[in-house]
Amino acid sequence: MAVAVRPAGTDTEQLPRTVGGREAAPEEWREWSEEPGHDLVATDGGRAVGGIHVSVVGQTEAWMEAIRVHPEAQGRGIAGQLVREAEGVARRYGAAVMRTAIPVHEYSAVAVAERAGYRQLFRAVVLETDVPTGPPHVPYDAPVEQPRPEQTPAVLRFLERTQTVQAWEKLVPLGWRFRRLIPELVRGLIKDHRTALALRPERSEDPQACVLFARHEDAYIISTIDGSPSGMQAVFGEVVEQAQGHAGRVVIFTPDHELLAPLAVREWRHHPWCPEGLIVVQKNLAS
Repeated sequence: MAVAVRPAGTDTEQLPRTVGGREAAPEEWREWSEEPGHDLVATDGGRAVGGIHVSVVGQTEAWMEAIRVHPEAQGRGIAGQLVREAEGVARRYGAAVMRTAIPVHEYSAVAVAERAGYRQLFRAVVLETDVPTGPPHVPYDAPVEQPRPEQTPAVLRFLERTQTVQAWEKLVPLGWRFRRLIPELVRGLIKDHRTALALRPERSEDPQACVLFARHEDAYIISTIDGSPSGMQAVFGEVVEQAQGHAGRVVIFTPDHELLAPLAVREWRHHPWCPEGLIVVQKNLAS
């Protein structure tokens, strides 16, 4: 019997996130998601044998994740079928590109993506540390402020010039999903008080560092932090101060562990879902 892929409903049987000992998505991916999405399920004779999640993350951008196939059904092209169906959903919502992130050690998933026409964009590392106790270090020469919505163009220009955003081809992660850094995104983060700037004392409107972050019950997530060493220390201290008493850990995305050296954190741990980092891949759906 042919495998059928269809949208999953509230009463549809689906595979769990962990199948055959492999975690198809990190433990927090639903809690950290910032937009709704669509679950697709592959069935064979009424039995769920595969699944995938797809979300539209911008006007022309989509993201897929949590792809898994039951061990007994592997080798039948079901993963590729799920990817094609997810692309179809994204096209119907106007997405021109699809992206996903794959743990570096998941060689089979990388191979599935390559066969489906995805190209590697860049790598990212996901690290975490316990929220430090005691007052955070805030350098005197890097006063921190929350930017105002009218500062969106200046914040965007600063971020676009940073080594982090350039390494990520002008994409930034929110939760586990990377999307294009555009004015609307930056403005929304500023309005939600999820952005902090370290300023230069001699020019109060000229930032020397910037951080983009999110608050969750289990963790504060830093999606981007870059700038001068003292500026990075200052905005990191702002996030730590907010996290104290509210969350147990800080999670950070970065292109390279070495870029975080100015933060002087001694005990970074690699996230267990992607201990060797992530590969972000992309496909043009318009072609």
